[in-house]
Amino acid sequence: MSLKKMWSIAFWVLLIDFIALNLVGITTIHFYITTTSKEVIGDLDPGILRLVFAVAIWNYAKRSWKIDIMHQKGGYIHMFKEGWLLIVLTVLNVTLASDTIVWKSLLYHMNAMNISLAFGVGLIEALFVGMFEEISIRGAMMGAMLQGFKKYPVMKSIFFSSIVFGSLHMLNYLVAPFWDTTNQVIYAAGLGFVLATVYYISKNIWVSITLHAIMDYSAFVFSMHSTYVNTATTNTIDLMSVAIFVVGIVSSYISLLIYNRKQGKKDLLF
Repeated sequence: MSLKKMWSIAFWVLLIDFIALNLVGITTIHFYITTTSKEVIGDLDPGILRLVFAVAIWNYAKRSWKIDIMHQKGGYIHMFKEGWLLIVLTVLNVTLASDTIVWKSLLYHMNAMNISLAFGVGLIEALFVGMFEEISIRGAMMGAMLQGFKKYPVMKSIFFSSIVFGSLHMLNYLVAPFWDTTNQVIYAAGLGFVLATVYYISKNIWVSITLHAIMDYSAFVFSMHSTYVNTATTNTIDLMSVAIFVVGIVSSYISLLIYNRKQGKKDLLF
């Protein structure tokens, strides 16, 4: 694949993502999820439109761009080997970083129907969002870059796709506080390095989709109070976000080195 075609595909994927993310409100549904005292979640986009765009990109990439997003099956062990950072963050979302109010609500102030709705809606949203972002960024865009870059294709593909992934979260500047969004952009880029590495090594888009969805799911369900009441605001750069970015890059590079050694390659740049 030529560099011109590669950058053209990257542009179109970015444009499609931008359009999709600005249209998600069309499929907003009102979920009346409540505690004994108040409504916890009201209007919410369950990700239906993202699913439609994900399937469309998947098919178009295969037919027109000749990019095989689904290389092979299996490889879920890589969720824990190379994707350990997201697993750690998932555990933290459920424990130390979770909202006390959410836990109290789930344990004492929500009936079975509302608990089922909270977990069910969260699962659907996390899965569809994970599919859309992984198929478009890791599958189509990174797939094109792996074919387009002739020198150091792996490192360049992971770098550029991860920066784009983080930058897409800048759309939240329109609806969320400045520093919250800035921190989200930083740590999303860091996690992008990890997800890209997991996809490259596993050769299975469902591995990165599952890992992405699990983390989003834990954040949605166990932080929904701060998310919808806007209590998790900050007025500066969050050191945790910066740490996630740095650890993500370092972890990605080390994982790729180990993988290459197993393939008999000893290059430091690849």
